[in-house]
Amino acid sequence: MLTLFFACKKSESFSEIPYLEFTKYELKDSVIDALGNSSDLYKFYLYFTDGNGDIGLSKNDTIHPYEFNLFVNYFEIHQDSLILIDLTSPYHIRIPNLTPTGQNKSLKGDIVWDVVFFPQDTINRKSDTIKFEFQLFDRALNKSDWVSSSLIILN
Repeated sequence: MLTLFFACKKSESFSEIPYLEFTKYELKDSVIDALGNSSDLYKFYLYFTDGNGDIGLSKNDTIHPYEFNLFVNYFEIHQDSLILIDLTSPYHIRIPNLTPTGQNKSLKGDIVWDVVFFPQDTINRKSDTIKFEFQLFDRALNKSDWVSSSLIILN
């Protein structure tokens, strides 16, 4: 009887286009290395859904366009304008294959991204305010809308 209850449980359905939502960020730690450079550890929280569960890449998915599946843009405020900064080492992320087993492939969950931010890595950084933008791709190359973090004021 208990198995029948779970088998008949209505499953959630979501669009096959990934949905992404920025939830929050936290400054977890600040450190100074032996050369006197400071860095900050941030945690970013993103909520996602995907109707057919094709989120994530396998270890063999390495050829374009499957190098990354969560794209991250980095912005700084300069003269009251938000400017996209072209980083030599982008913050893009590879999420591993999350496809569930079983008949219902719908996925929902949270992505927690830990990033060590080295302000000195940006060219001519003269801003104390930054922002990140995120876009999630599934294996069918459907993409979520871009979502933005709130503004982050650096110490």
